Amino acid sequence: MKLNNNEIDAIIKKYNKKHNWNLSSEVFINHAKRYIKAIKEGRMICSIGSVSASGMSRTIKFLELDKVKTFYKKTRYSLSNFYQFFEALEYSKAKDEGYFRIGGCGMDMIFHTNYSIIGQLGRLGFIDKETGAKLAQQTPPIV
Repeated sequence: MKLNNNEIDAIIKKYNKKHNWNLSSEVFINHAKRYIKAIKEGRMICSIGSVSASGMSRTIKFLELDKVKTFYKKTRYSLSNFYQFFEALEYSKAKDEGYFRIGGCGMDMIFHTNYSIIGQLGRLGFIDKETGAKLAQQTPPIV
């Protein structure tokens, strides 16, 4: 698939206007590819920081669980956050460190968030419709 570079550039330009540290297209593309790969391989997990008293919103963060090099024959794992990626996609930051506020109730908001991100990545040209339809259904487990 061909990336929609104009739309990616618009996202990056908007992000860079609001922040002191710049985001490059290469970094954004890397985040997108990491996100897709983690969903495909079932390595994405979601942490819910808090739920509002009304139940109308919650704070969440998506994390990629990744194997790192073994050390003395022990497998080590790392968790990588998608904070900058979510911020570039204009999700609202929460006061909690590394979390974003997601509004809504009456449905699985983790499913909805992943579904929305996969849809955006499809429109940006990272995945085709068939792959997007499959990945959009893969809700990350919640910890």
